[in-house]
Amino acid sequence: MGAGALPVDAHRRRPPIPIVPVDARARDAAAARGAEPGAVWLASVTGSADAPRIRTVGTTAIDVLHTTLEPFRDAAGMDVAHVALAVDTGRAIAARAAADGMSVLVAAAPAGRDDTAARALAAVLTGAAEPVPNGALGALRRLGDATTAVLCGVALGAGEHGLGCVCDGLAALAGAAVAAGIEPDLRPRLAAGRPDADPAYAALAAHLGVADGAALAGLPEDPRR
Repeated sequence: MGAGALPVDAHRRRPPIPIVPVDARARDAAAARGAEPGAVWLASVTGSADAPRIRTVGTTAIDVLHTTLEPFRDAAGMDVAHVALAVDTGRAIAARAAADGMSVLVAAAPAGRDDTAARALAAVLTGAAEPVPNGALGALRRLGDATTAVLCGVALGAGEHGLGCVCDGLAALAGAAVAAGIEPDLRPRLAAGRPDADPAYAALAAHLGVADGAALAGLPEDPRR
């Protein structure tokens, strides 16, 4: 069972979201076989040496980003209710993927989008800019956009349903960094996507200490995505 929706009342503490631990035995067995770091991470989040079932979660087709959250899709400055809606949307997407038998999600925003909000959020989360009140969630509300907030929810949902989450691009990794700020136990279930020359992306990956998700290249994805 999940912890329920994030609270709309900014002053009310929510119950923690339980994160499924990674499979330490499968991780250690893969490392003992001399597997590459990405393959070790895959074993840890799936508990298996078999190829994972992967679903790509792209934000282009998420309805709420084109309706209720459209004004905030690429712009900072959400209120608490809109942050809660965005995050819970992402968590629901991850829950459906788990119910469909997926084991890894690849979270991504559209290529070429305006990452200004995600970049500002990354600067705060990595200590390159002054912190804001109320931690990672407060930073998401003040500096993040709805796209990043939905991807934060995808990462949280992956953790609570025992999936791996590969973050493809700055918005996805910034959202995952917020998620890890909310639930630190999530970090072992996160991986960075293909190497990115963006300094903000590299700083976030170093801050999180996430695995390299390059091992996913060429593996079959769920056709429904």
